[in-house]
Amino acid sequence: MLSIHVENLPLAVVEWDNRFRVTRWSPRAESIFGWSESEVLGLALDDWRFVHEDDVSLVAATMHRMLQGEEARNVSSNRNYTRDGEVLQCEWYNSVLKDEQGNLASIFSLVQDKTSQERIESDRRQLASRLDSVMENMGEAFYLIDADGRFLYLNPQAERVLRRKRADLLGRRIWEAFPEAKLTAIHPAIQRVLASGKAESLEIFYEPLQQWLDITMTPSAEGLAVYFRVVSQRKLAELALGQSEERFRLLSKATNDAIWDWDLTTQALWWNDGFEVLFGFRRDEIEPSIRSWTSRIHPDDRERVVDDVHRAIEEGRQQWSGQYRYQRKDGSYATVRDRGHVIRDASGKALRMVGGMTDLTDRLALEEQLHQSQRMESIGQLTGGIAHDFNNLLTVIQGNAELLREELVDQPRLAELAKMVDIASQRGAELTHRLLAFARRQALEPRVVELNELLAGMDSMLRRTLGEHIEIELERAQHLWLANVDPSQLESALLNLCINARDAMPQGGLLTIETANVTLDDVYASQNWEVLPGQYVMLAVTDCGSGISPVDLQHVFEPFFTTKEQGKGTGLGLAMVFGFVKQSCGHVSIYSEPGEGTTVKLYLPRYDGDPAFEGTTQADPLTVTKPVAANILLVEDDALVRRYAEAQLLAMGYSVLVAENGPQALDIVRQRDDIDLLFTDVVMPGGMGGRQLADAARALRPGLRVLYTSGYTENAIMQDGRLSPGVLLLGKPYRRAELARKIGEAILHG
Repeated sequence: MLSIHVENLPLAVVEWDNRFRVTRWSPRAESIFGWSESEVLGLALDDWRFVHEDDVSLVAATMHRMLQGEEARNVSSNRNYTRDGEVLQCEWYNSVLKDEQGNLASIFSLVQDKTSQERIESDRRQLASRLDSVMENMGEAFYLIDADGRFLYLNPQAERVLRRKRADLLGRRIWEAFPEAKLTAIHPAIQRVLASGKAESLEIFYEPLQQWLDITMTPSAEGLAVYFRVVSQRKLAELALGQSEERFRLLSKATNDAIWDWDLTTQALWWNDGFEVLFGFRRDEIEPSIRSWTSRIHPDDRERVVDDVHRAIEEGRQQWSGQYRYQRKDGSYATVRDRGHVIRDASGKALRMVGGMTDLTDRLALEEQLHQSQRMESIGQLTGGIAHDFNNLLTVIQGNAELLREELVDQPRLAELAKMVDIASQRGAELTHRLLAFARRQALEPRVVELNELLAGMDSMLRRTLGEHIEIELERAQHLWLANVDPSQLESALLNLCINARDAMPQGGLLTIETANVTLDDVYASQNWEVLPGQYVMLAVTDCGSGISPVDLQHVFEPFFTTKEQGKGTGLGLAMVFGFVKQSCGHVSIYSEPGEGTTVKLYLPRYDGDPAFEGTTQADPLTVTKPVAANILLVEDDALVRRYAEAQLLAMGYSVLVAENGPQALDIVRQRDDIDLLFTDVVMPGGMGGRQLADAARALRPGLRVLYTSGYTENAIMQDGRLSPGVLLLGKPYRRAELARKIGEAILHG
């Protein structure tokens, strides 16, 4: 038991027998002096290596007195050597040990190294001084409490953060000085650290200080060391960053745009789910690198876009934007608008770039359709105005050419010249008719039409017209809806399409004419300008000819545009078809592939009246009504047309009153109550057109019959692209027989 205690004593143990030979040398003795037990045991006083030579006699005298029984205990201080030659000042506590008979057995000494202790104490004092200096000047606030929670020490930083003086806190318990802290996470954390002896850290918002604190608690010999620092600025920045990142995350989920985040240091690239929505790629299908972006930019756009992005970064710009084509998963390309924001550090170095891609493909297509529609509308207004003036001229030319041919029957040479003028005027009339069809200014007379029957009636005529080298195939749908359309204009449009198809197949081929019931939904309407969702009867003409290039396809409905050789087409056929279908409240589309053929589809409005109605109402044949006695008020602003019409009406036996404009005509109506028919131009200067004149005249003379004439129709007498109910119109140019028939019809039935 003694050996166990000796081994664990903090002092060195040395024992020797009555002949001054060392018999015990403890591990602590080895630690102090450096010699091992085996090197010391058995050594006599003369061989004691660890005793300073100047102190050997003093030690020997002391030991001798104790062996002689003169002293039982003794405390002496002497110098000793270590194995390395270092001199130590040691304190020796010596005791005499006796055996059972009372005889001296040995001397037992405890040795304390005073030199090392003094050095340790000096080091401790220096360390404490340094520690005090460090704690006073350290960046973190620090305080020390004992196990009962009493403040033992606070550095100046702790005073500033806690806003309390050190003298007011030392010796006080922490919960007395800061009772509100006991209600926070600080209290249970201190209890856990004191109980477990394990350090713990926490971050809290300490409301009394209105500050975020980062706290670390460490067990110490005295109790608990607490380090803390104010991290409000960092915490608020983290919270702001967290909110920004949360907003960014929510935004990236809420938008259909493809949001991206490019790390300029690692070149990693992140996409949101919108990338799959726009382009069809799942995020796990593409590598998260900048190459996944650049490799899918259209080859013709890639160099420009990549150079522009890097230029924005290198020039220190904060923003970049660009428009380019980007490949979808199916291989097609979307036109996108891409915008990026460059994030830089305090030195201006670019760290990240965050942005988003918007798919402009559908919007650009709609804008192009809108521009095309506006362009066509502008052209239509121009051509309508030209046709109006031209038709006035043609009325005079055609009418007088007709009269000359009748007058020159006995003069063949001059009659032939008059015939040539007449034929030329007819061609001019056909040209203006097509222009008006394109401009949507022709007077349509829509009726209920069964398309399959109309095709059956045109079959033989089409085969004769197109020739034997064209094979015609009719694909007529069963239970086809009725259409609401002008049959004569539809026949003309279909003939135009078939002739175009024939010309696209000079070596012959198959021409397919197809009918079908079609519903154009909201999605289709949103992608096609001017289309109203609803039910339509479709008429499609398909050839297997040369096809049309994508560039030409954008212009095929424009007047005077043709893909045929010079002299082989007027460029008005498709323009007329386009105008007729649009004026009929329908829709027309064209599909073509070079070398494969072309399909033109006409979507005609479905008749929504009595489904039991069958057949097509045919126009009355052109007959000349026998004139009856009548007074006609002729209103025409064009002097030549006015003179021509007046002469024709007088020749027919009518009494004619003439006015140049609306106000003048209205004065005549006020003065005369015997006017049977108002024959007026629709478009006239002076602020009063034909419709306004007719309304004012009928207010004065209820029941007054009215016949309109015009080089082109306008909204004044039109309703939904057709003549308003009860309106009679004689289109210009007109021949004498047409004039006579319409006048007679207006007088008798108008």
